[in-house]
Amino acid sequence: MKLESESKIVKKPFQGFRKLYHVLGSSLFPLAYLYLPFELSSATCRLMLLYATGAFFLASCLLDIFRLSNREFNSRFMKLFSLLIRDSEEKRLNGSTFLCLAFFLVIFFFPAKIAITAMFFLSLGDAAAELWGKNFGKAKIFGKSLEGTAAFFLVAFGIAFALWHSWPVALMGALAGALVELFSFEWDDNLTVPIGSAVALWLIALLKF
Repeated sequence: MKLESESKIVKKPFQGFRKLYHVLGSSLFPLAYLYLPFELSSATCRLMLLYATGAFFLASCLLDIFRLSNREFNSRFMKLFSLLIRDSEEKRLNGSTFLCLAFFLVIFFFPAKIAITAMFFLSLGDAAAELWGKNFGKAKIFGKSLEGTAAFFLVAFGIAFALWHSWPVALMGALAGALVELFSFEWDDNLTVPIGSAVALWLIALLKF
């Protein structure tokens, strides 16, 4: 006879809504930079994206500061957006704040192709890593699954190859991005993945493959 604790099935929280929100929201920035909507020039689009990411960062940061200083509001906020925000973000800045900061920095400091690739690494690669790792991950390292890291690498490789048309750049860029995601530890990967990937791609581009 099975013990009651053994017979209970622990269900993982459904991640679909949050990851869909993450993918769609974070993909808008690199897509706009890549396809230059409304016949904007690259320079004008870059400036508008800097304004947008900067404004979103400030708004999200101010919201975080307010909710973290107001326990009642924070509790209601977490319940209201429970499908879009992690429980771990209840007592810290939310992932959107880090994402907007990272996107602002990569757009400001790096050429368009590098910034676009790094942003897609986060929006698509990180989503693949989390969804695949949580559902199929078994081999753990540093609290993360190797299966999830492999999913990040494969998606990032496809993105980099489509944008750079160079398998050495795609291989090294995807590997760098996957390692940054794996070794982020206590840092929010919404911040580390775009910045770390952009730095790695910039160094790889210097090799002129």
